[in-house]
Amino acid sequence: MKAGQPNAGKSSLLNALAGAELAIVTPIAGTTRDKVSQLIQIEGVPLHVVDTAGLREALDEVEKIGVERAWAEIESADAVLFLHDLTRQASPGGEQDAINYIAVDADIARVLAQKLPQNTKVIDVWNKSDLAHGAALKTAPGGVFISAKTGAGLQELRQQLLQVVGWQAAPEGVFMARERHVRALRQVEEQLAKAHAQICAGNPALDLLAEDLRQAQLHLSEITGAFTPDDLLGEIFSRFCIGK
Repeated sequence: MKAGQPNAGKSSLLNALAGAELAIVTPIAGTTRDKVSQLIQIEGVPLHVVDTAGLREALDEVEKIGVERAWAEIESADAVLFLHDLTRQASPGGEQDAINYIAVDADIARVLAQKLPQNTKVIDVWNKSDLAHGAALKTAPGGVFISAKTGAGLQELRQQLLQVVGWQAAPEGVFMARERHVRALRQVEEQLAKAHAQICAGNPALDLLAEDLRQAQLHLSEITGAFTPDDLLGEIFSRFCIGK
């Protein structure tokens, strides 16, 4: 989950991590109004990345709804990438724009601390390192320095994300331990056991069998990403020509 002021580079970062132009990127503040989500993989580990509207005092009703949805997504996230614009972090002569920008970032940080569960990790991401001058780099607190445009620092950010989700490099391969994922897998196992019992009973109730399999799929989707009936229809129509 990404958070930050408008034009900090949240949409550009989503595109960079996904390797595709998923979100619209323009110099106009407030371009992103609704969430854009994508399932990405880092060293084989699936992660849901969500881009949302920039956090600020909304200028119109549509943007207000977008900001409200952004906060709702942030509060339910496992981790938050708090993006900062390095080009506005420090200005020659201490211009008022930089002072205001830093003040708003501080306000967002305070609200994040209030709204987020205590165990939710917040990673400060300082974007536009390719454009920032030395003063901005020196005044920025700790975190990850990146350029979503050039790709600088993205590998370090990916490694931090893996650490947040509990990834470990083991001799026998990749190991990921997350309580939520383990719980989901146990529920999948339980539903599949019910379905197997239905089949073994002979003359199974097909509606109950289908429901057990559907529930197993839903729990599995908590790990792999949701796959809805609409997704299935889209897959069918993309591969087959179906006439009347």
